[in-house]
Amino acid sequence: MFSGGNRALYERAILAVYDGLYRSELLYPTEAEVVGVIYDCIAREPSLWTEDEAAVDLDRLITRSGRRVRRRRSVGVDDQATGSAISRSRHIYNRMLQTGWLEETSYGLKITVEMAAGPMRLAEFLCTLKEGGAEQLGGLVVEVRNAIRAVREKPAENALGLNKAAQDSARFGRYLRSVLSALREIDRQVLSSETLADRLRHYFEDFVEKVLLRDYTSIATTSHPYRHRRAILASLDELEDSEIDLAAVADAYFEARLVPNGKAARDLVHEDLFRIRRVFERIEESFEAIQQHRARLETRLRNIVRYAGRRTSFLQRSEQVIHALDEALSADAALVIDGMIEAKASVLAPDLMAKPRGSRPAIADADLDLPPNDPIREFRRQLERDYLDRLTISPTKVSRFLERKVPPFGETSAANMQIDTVDDFLAFEAVRVLLAGGLGNDGKSRLAKALEGRFVLEVSEEQVSNDWLDCTGFRVKRLDDTITLEAGHAR
Repeated sequence: MFSGGNRALYERAILAVYDGLYRSELLYPTEAEVVGVIYDCIAREPSLWTEDEAAVDLDRLITRSGRRVRRRRSVGVDDQATGSAISRSRHIYNRMLQTGWLEETSYGLKITVEMAAGPMRLAEFLCTLKEGGAEQLGGLVVEVRNAIRAVREKPAENALGLNKAAQDSARFGRYLRSVLSALREIDRQVLSSETLADRLRHYFEDFVEKVLLRDYTSIATTSHPYRHRRAILASLDELEDSEIDLAAVADAYFEARLVPNGKAARDLVHEDLFRIRRVFERIEESFEAIQQHRARLETRLRNIVRYAGRRTSFLQRSEQVIHALDEALSADAALVIDGMIEAKASVLAPDLMAKPRGSRPAIADADLDLPPNDPIREFRRQLERDYLDRLTISPTKVSRFLERKVPPFGETSAANMQIDTVDDFLAFEAVRVLLAGGLGNDGKSRLAKALEGRFVLEVSEEQVSNDWLDCTGFRVKRLDDTITLEAGHAR
């Protein structure tokens, strides 16, 4: 296919057939549809045929189901050239059948044209070379990170993702190497260029458009691989430390028939882990080499632009100035130069010295003027202290509350305790929380220690329902008749 004079046309035809019929959609084209695609390819570039013919206008084909190709007549076209293009399209189609790019398959009465797996892979590779688009490196690294994380969470279900992550990592390493190789190639082309126009063309067409704006931008973006490098290496460490997860991944490899036996499966797991680690541990060296080549090319570009007009015309432009200076110096006359020239200034002079700072005032003893007390501010602070003191429920407040509600040597249920004020509610809530938390019997809390020996608290099934709260009830038994004094009375 690619050894004759029409190899460029055959390449266009194969790529057109693959891209239009087999690349993305599940189509089952007939011979007429394939020949129609080849005809359109010839119509777009008729000069690729090796015969010496002038470019002519061709009819557009109408493809229908079956093996027959019909033309749609148009005004002002060459019928003979159209018939010749149809015969060439059929010739190319037969050559593709003969060389194995296409094969005909019959399903009952319908005959379709298929492309085998090998030719499809080669055609996909040719499409990739032709498109030359920048790869989504950030997305590729994110896929590797997510695959390793999924294997760490569910190794048996997501084991095959580890093998795919190893392949993606190798692909990422090859892409970095290709960027570095492209920079070196541009460097060689610039050095071998003979004219200034060739150097600038290599810089702007090869370096700026193909490498700097496409490949380097895809590396140094928000999806920079450095963002995910640490997470990938940490996940690899966790996966390598877990023998159970490694065994589960090896079993999944063996069940998927990636390897012939269990030992080979374990070796493949360790090899995949090593391939991923090797790529992301050495990524810093590759990025440093790319940065050095990029900086060197940018420096050369700046120097070329800076000195572009000085190589040939500098002496010509300075010849008149040199002759004028020679005549002025030979005349032994004082030179007076008119123009915007700054007068010569001395570097060292008394007027140029830094002036000292002003003298600082001396430190003297003086009385501090304190602002007078604001009665409103003092009253506010007193209210804040009273509020905080009210919210602080001490064992003394709880004891006085229980002493008021439970008679000496008596017993009372929580439902019979009347709550009159906010202070009563806070003390009641402290007792309820003490029992609900299981602290009423262990004696470790400060409140439990203060009530120990004087009151016995027990949880009961009787419910408490009043205007303050609805909760589970309890019973309190008082063991003495002592009274807790307030702080001021105790002193």
